Amino acid sequence: MYDVCTSGIRRARQRGFNVSLIYTVSAANIHELERMAPLLEDLGIDRFFIQVIGIRGKSAASPDGVLQVSRETWLSVVPAVAERVAERGITVTYPKVFLAPDDPFECAGLCAENYFIFPNGRVYRCPICEDFPYHSLVFENDRLTPMPRLNEADFFQLRIPEGCVMNRLVQPDNLAYDADGRPLYQVACCMLKEEIRKG
Repeated sequence: MYDVCTSGIRRARQRGFNVSLIYTVSAANIHELERMAPLLEDLGIDRFFIQVIGIRGKSAASPDGVLQVSRETWLSVVPAVAERVAERGITVTYPKVFLAPDDPFECAGLCAENYFIFPNGRVYRCPICEDFPYHSLVFENDRLTPMPRLNEADFFQLRIPEGCVMNRLVQPDNLAYDADGRPLYQVACCMLKEEIRKG
């Protein structure tokens, strides 16, 4: 499969296409992320996206345990690798994921126009909600119609010390607290990204 993918990328580059690559970080592959910089350069990748594995579907039922990496692991690996890739002239985009308790928090559901549309007519603004009936919109008679309350749009309005409300509801294992019950950090909105461009 690796050979099929890389040869497809090379053919796309030969035909003049701009090519991007997405690497979904998990506990099973984060140790390989640092090996991506020379490969990306060799393949002629224009943009490299690093993303967090979503805890849904197969990843939620993993027999190997938790696939999301810890805050410490993410912060010690991802930003440094992103810098090394960018030094090769490749644009790198990745979610910040973790914020200090006093960092400003923004919810993309409030400040961006993102829509995730499903065949059943559900329309979500937040990808964390996709496995739950929290959708804020629905297609009816070829029109985008707001759903009755309560839905994800109502949750976006909440301000909590943990940062992302949807993460707190759906993926609480991403959080850690001190002895007094205060969050040690905030989880950033997964839709808001860091971008590094160099060269």
